[in-house]
Amino acid sequence: MSKSTLFLPSTPRLAFFAAWTAAVIGPVGHVPNSMAQTTELPEVVVTASRTPLALDKVGSTVEVIEEEELEKHARSYLKDYLEQLPGISFAQSGPPGTIETIRLRGAGKQYIKVLIDGIDISDPSAPQTAVSFEHLLVGDIARIEVLKGSQSTLYGGDAVAGVIAITTKGAATDGFSLRANAETGTYKTKRGSATLSYGGSKGDIAVTAQGFQTDGFSAADENAGNTESDGYENLTFSGRGRFAVTDNFSLFFAARSLYSDGEFDDFSFLTGLPVDDTAGNHTKTRQNAGRIGAEMTLFDGLFENKISAQTMAIKRDTFGSFPSTYEGDRLKFAYQGLLKLHERASVMFGAERDQTGAVSNADPVRRTARIDGLYMQAMIEPLDNVNITAGLRRDDHDTFGTFDTYRLTGAWFLPQTETKFHASYGTGFRAPSLFELFSPLYGNQNLTPEESISWDAGIDQAFLDGALKLSASYFSLNTQNLIQFVFPAGYTNVAGVTRRSGVELSAHARLADWATVKAAYTYTDARDDDGNRLVRAPRHILALGSEVRPTDRLALNVTAKIVQDTVDSNDVVLDDYVLLNAKLSYEINDQLSAYVRGENLLNQEYQTVNGYGTSDLAIYGGLQVKLGGQ
Repeated sequence: MSKSTLFLPSTPRLAFFAAWTAAVIGPVGHVPNSMAQTTELPEVVVTASRTPLALDKVGSTVEVIEEEELEKHARSYLKDYLEQLPGISFAQSGPPGTIETIRLRGAGKQYIKVLIDGIDISDPSAPQTAVSFEHLLVGDIARIEVLKGSQSTLYGGDAVAGVIAITTKGAATDGFSLRANAETGTYKTKRGSATLSYGGSKGDIAVTAQGFQTDGFSAADENAGNTESDGYENLTFSGRGRFAVTDNFSLFFAARSLYSDGEFDDFSFLTGLPVDDTAGNHTKTRQNAGRIGAEMTLFDGLFENKISAQTMAIKRDTFGSFPSTYEGDRLKFAYQGLLKLHERASVMFGAERDQTGAVSNADPVRRTARIDGLYMQAMIEPLDNVNITAGLRRDDHDTFGTFDTYRLTGAWFLPQTETKFHASYGTGFRAPSLFELFSPLYGNQNLTPEESISWDAGIDQAFLDGALKLSASYFSLNTQNLIQFVFPAGYTNVAGVTRRSGVELSAHARLADWATVKAAYTYTDARDDDGNRLVRAPRHILALGSEVRPTDRLALNVTAKIVQDTVDSNDVVLDDYVLLNAKLSYEINDQLSAYVRGENLLNQEYQTVNGYGTSDLAIYGGLQVKLGGQ
């Protein structure tokens, strides 16, 4: 296969493959709605132990967003939903498509492992190996799990602050079904998505196409006299499927393809602020990724096995003032086994090989890195409703040698009072990225990996059969050998310990069958060893939300976010701000609903990155369609 076939021109093959698979395998594993059990089961999460586990047995802090919640607000991007969760904040350098930075408990995106249907989509050619959140639309997403705390034991390096695991949409019912959305609004924005799926007795398959286009607004803040708008377009395809060959053996696949083109503004080294673009600055990004695998159970389900292989290729071409080209790739192989020794004891173990490469016009030598990992985790329930996990991992980096990490968690659930105590403790490491090591201008081949220790402890309390839920957690993440960029010298290890700690509080109340409210507050204190605050890590964030359904077909969803006490580079203190968003929807019939939503309804003037603009009040309207099942 030629190198060019890795990129977007091959995207139509994804749709062809999905249609071909449905035709060849016929009815594929999905439980018919008519056979669904009516018994309410406990909520299950997967990320915490890499195997399905009831939430009341999980010792780590986990947040879950279901597809129903995504549909309630009809926002465009993954970050629009993540930033409503405790412990998460975002900053963006302008309109949609410009660089986004995320912080989870005060740690940046290079410390967060992001998996979409098990695919690691992080970019090895970026300054830090990380995911570009500015490109992640939600049109194909069915479920989001956010696992907080160091998870290097189960997920390897880069999972220092946590893991965000995304599951895309599958079959909604037996036979064919279609779910679609179309929207237009302010800044000449257009957005649409369509998911076609098929489910049957042997498995299921689903493919999604989604697109986003906007004229945008000025990346350099318009209040500083910048008037040129910076547009963006995004076309994303994704699909996944599963086929049960026998009762004990199944095959699965997942694939996704991205094309984006986004404009951005120049940067003035005299003022240290962005200014209107005069050279036609824009970046084209093309990314393809896929994963295939098999699952097999032995000994009446007591021994579960999973093998998988995945690949990813990304290319970023920047045009304008400083033209550049970056290409990155990944090839990963994994095995995971789960041995159920007893109904209260099981052991998980696995092996992984992760090979990455990067090349650029500035450094035409292809740089590579390989990490081999072995891990094991024991999960036991020594007493009723007391669950403990203990895990160990050894990673062998082809440049930096071996690193051992471990993780302990505990959960104690009291069903009589609906109380859960939980705690976790883990270690982690992050190896320098290929850019940090080999960049011609800023690289430093004397860098050493970062090492970290994190822990958290909290309590979840429910009242009135779950009508009211309260949660409180304390967290701490300490990092040694922090890798930091210092202009103009480049990347260097920072002496001492970088500390991040804080408190997360949340509440969810069902006031009536037609009204719910929720709130999430986070206090974060993030500092280097000298006591200087880390940039773009707000000290206080309060997120509020409510849903009211005056009639069976009419719904009003409102969210608010209050952000206070944020510092940026050069000790610039950013203004506090309040964002108010709302969506009013009406179900025309069981298949069609219409909505109008507003963002920044208070028309706040604010910045999340010094000098870069944010959206004024914006209004959008759209339609949501569901055919062939719910």
